[in-house]
Amino acid sequence: MSADDSPDQTPFSLLAVLAARYPEWTIWFGEATGHWWALPPHDREPGEFIEAPTVKELVESIEALKARPRVPYQTRGPSPGAARGRLPAASRPGGRIR
Repeated sequence: MSADDSPDQTPFSLLAVLAARYPEWTIWFGEATGHWWALPPHDREPGEFIEAPTVKELVESIEALKARPRVPYQTRGPSPGAARGRLPAASRPGGRIR
């Protein structure tokens, strides 16, 4: 992408370019911070949130993240006891917490 942070390009025009290039990403310019932000698609780890002071750095970070192999994101799995067929006492009717 040839877009840079030149004064003649507003965040809105740059945002349109970024949205077209990365439609699966959520990208915005933080007016309060003056930084660019990006959330990856849902099939990425939620901790892979990107902040960059320039569009160029944002694009570099997105491209670097896209180049990494995807690890399927898993929400909380079953508790260790549930995996063995046991549940905490508090989750059983009449169960007591000791």
